[in-house]
Amino acid sequence: MILFRQLLDELSTRQPLFFELKIKMLLSEWDKIVGPVIARHTKVEKVENGTVYVVCDDSLWMTELSMQKDRLLKILNERSGRELFKDIRFRRGKVDGKVLR
Repeated sequence: MILFRQLLDELSTRQPLFFELKIKMLLSEWDKIVGPVIARHTKVEKVENGTVYVVCDDSLWMTELSMQKDRLLKILNERSGRELFKDIRFRRGKVDGKVLR
């Protein structure tokens, strides 16, 4: 029996709709990728042309995650099964209704 992820992987190489679905499913696991502490201070805003745009609620988190960018890209690409992501960009902003500090 083919698992859903395997089917999605196969379809994502052929159809843009399934490619977008694969990216959304992967990024829905952001909290597992970065861990609960970082997840509370960040959210994925969008993915565009291989770049993941992440909003951070504090400039300290932006700095910390910028230093971890290579590690995060490696994890994202390993979970995707291929090199989907080329860069991560961070900006300061509102995360899940939290007030900026």
